[in-house]
Formats: sequence, C-alpha cells, structure tokens
Amino acid sequence: MTAFTDVFERKEVKYRLDARQAETMRRALEGHMEPDAYGRTTVRSLYLDTPERTLIERSLDKPLYKEKLRLRCYGALADDGLVFVEIKKKFEGIVYKRRVGCSYAAARAYLGGMPYEDACARFPLADPVAAAESCAPRSQQIAAEIDQLIARHAPLAPSMLIRCERVAYAPAPLSPADVPRDLRITFDERIAYRDLFAPGSSMTPLLRAGEAVMEVKASGPFPLWLVEALDASRAYPTSFSKYGAAYCACEPTQRPVAEVLEAKCRDVRAAQAAVGQQAERLAASLHGSRPRRFRAPIMTSAKKGGRCA
Repeated sequence: MTAFTDVFERKEVKYRLDARQAETMRRALEGHMEPDAYGRTTVRSLYLDTPERTLIERSLDKPLYKEKLRLRCYGALADDGLVFVEIKKKFEGIVYKRRVGCSYAAARAYLGGMPYEDACARFPLADPVAAAESCAPRSQQIAAEIDQLIARHAPLAPSMLIRCERVAYAPAPLSPADVPRDLRITFDERIAYRDLFAPGSSMTPLLRAGEAVMEVKASGPFPLWLVEALDASRAYPTSFSKYGAAYCACEPTQRPVAEVLEAKCRDVRAAQAAVGQQAERLAASLHGSRPRRFRAPIMTSAKKGGRCA
C-alpha cells in the first residue's frame, strides 16, 4: 500500500454556493458523511504555465481534452514536508490525476530542471515511508509522464498561486449502504489568488464573502439522498476553475469576456440543470434505484488511502 494515493480517475462536479446553500448542504451530509481526519486544511496550489499562459487559455476554450501542471501542498509548508507535483487531465468529462509525492525542496529542484530521482535523493522527505515511495518505480513512471508534459509545453514557469481553506467529507464509518465508499465532497472557502507574472502582486480574494465551491467526486452515479439535497438547496453544477477564474480576474482583456459569457449563460445553465436534476430524482423514485448521472469507468489503478485531492 502506498503512503498516498497517486492516481485518480473519477467524475468531479463543482457547485458555487452562497453561505445559505453551503450550510444546507453540510446539514444534508449529516448521518451520511463526515469531515475526514485532516479537518480544515489550507490548500496551496502553484500552477505552471507558458509565458503566454497557453495552458489556461486552452482550458478556458473547453476542449475535449485539456491538461494542467501544478504543485500542491496541504497544510504547513516545510522544505522536508510532503507536496505533490501533479498532472490534471480531463477528457470527455472524466478527470484523471497522476501525481508524485516528494519534499518541497525536491519539488523545487525537480521543476527547476533537476532529474526527479536525483531531486528526491538529494532532498528526501522526513517520513521514511513516504521518502521510499517517492523513489519507487511507480513514482518514477509518473515523473516520466510529467517530464513529457513539461517538454511539450516548455518553457513553463510559476504562473498563479491559489490558496483556499478546505474541509473534505468522506463516508462516515457507520454510514448507510447508499453512500458509495469512494464518494468525496469538499468545501473550499476563502479562495484567493496571486498573479506570479505581476511583480509586487499580493493575495486577492476570488469569491464574495461567505461563498464556497463545493466539489462532488465520485466514480459512479450520485446517490438519491445527495440528488435530493442538491435539489432542496437549489445547487446546480457550474463550470468553475480556480486557476481559470483567477486568470480572468487578473487579465484586463479577459475580464469583460468572462463577465459577458457568464451573464448570458448563467440562467440557461441553472434552468437546464434544474430540469435534469428533477428528472433524475423522479426517475430514481419511480424505479427505486439511484439516479444515473453519468457512466464512468471502473477505477482499477487508484489505491485506497491518501488525502482527498
């Protein structure tokens, strides 16, 4: 068993909630799910991009396939503490993540051009189990995939720093049978960004006060109780990328476009999502089964354990 989960393959659906909706959803999770062992955690994500920011530009165009490269840290940041260098890919609505865990010092050296294996050997993790895992053949294979991405898009440099406060929910130990064991729900609040291409920039809030981004992560259909909770709170899926939103906020030429598109599409998306959500709820009630929101491949490569990413 690995010290952390290094491969994810699942559907990730995001909901932008106001304070009332977020509280309603948290109450709906009671008896089904509970905060995981990490509790409230500060998550820092450093996105790398080309000087022209072509990776995020392409992502905002909603292509069939897109990919990002980021460095992610959970909790306190220390040179010998665990961080993740990860590729996040999305193809036909399914999110694929492949990541290596190493020390913060090793990650800096690796992204600065040092071979991954050399960086891990020179700057090992404080935890010996995680240190051994960072140099395992599986991790080296994933590092080779990261090397290929870097080569395809070179040169890459730190582009945007995103910080948020996260609470991740996992199935409760005595949860009912209708709670999928791989279901994860996260609430991200106090999201802020810093444009690393702008000298002298500082952390800037990305959402309005009290707002949160809830993300439902699962490899199969949502259970009926969750669909009903989403319907009751009038929470509808939205396309929201923290990096994308930060990019639109800090690029003056992009902000008007983003605002116009959002104004035109908001009502249409909400109406379509409401109709679809109610139809699923009705179908599940009539047939006595869980609603089928999508069909996802069976997870065979992901391993149990590790932090909800």
